Amino acid sequence: MSNGNGVTATISAAADTVAERALEFRTTVARKADAATGKVKDAAAKARDAAGKAKKAAGKAVGDTKSRLAAAAANGRKEAAALKRAKAAKKAGTSTGTRKAATKKSTGKALVVRKAPAKKTAAARKATAKRAAPAKSAAKAPARKAIARKAIGKTPARKTAAKKPAAKKTSSKPASKTARR
Repeated sequence: MSNGNGVTATISAAADTVAERALEFRTTVARKADAATGKVKDAAAKARDAAGKAKKAAGKAVGDTKSRLAAAAANGRKEAAALKRAKAAKKAGTSTGTRKAATKKSTGKALVVRKAPAKKTAAARKATAKRAAPAKSAAKAPARKAIARKAIGKTPARKTAAKKPAAKKTSSKPASKTARR
């Protein structure tokens, strides 16, 4: 029988081989894990950069929009104030030149908002002439209405009485307390 030196040597050689392979495997796994970790870190850094750029762009867009809206609101308020002043000036009966100067001064620009004088149409002139003319005799008015009805072919729904100027009412009461004394 042998003393077992051959068996021990074989087992020792196999153990050394397993240890070497385990060391190689550990090194390979560690190298691959480091590469994967590096890739993940690079991807995370790129994502952070992209997110920062997007945030910056969004902030700039929001800021630009806010400033444009604020400018539009300020212009709207200026224009509304100018229109209000022009309306007040028109109500007060100021001349066009004064309104032009007031508007120019209020807006700070050469923009002038004013209306052209209204031209009377033929219908408006007739209506004005009708109001200003003295009342026609009562006999002529119905004849004219009858002729108009025949021409149109319709009868009016109701008759309207001719308007007479209202007489001034006089009060029997004194105007003030000092008048009684």
